[in-house]
Amino acid sequence: MKFLKEFKKMKVEFNEAEKANKLRKEEHNRKFEQLQKESEEQANRVAQRFQFIRNK
Repeated sequence: MKFLKEFKKMKVEFNEAEKANKLRKEEHNRKFEQLQKESEEQANRVAQRFQFIRNK
């Protein structure tokens, strides 16, 4: 019985760890997408500035 209780406890801990990893991965993906979006916006602003300077 003790073995079964320990096994069940390990299974629960494993499931909790999987959930935590999934949440971390989702958060990482959200941050990466946000940084990618900001990078694209900044690149567009820089390109517009260069275009403005060239047209002067």
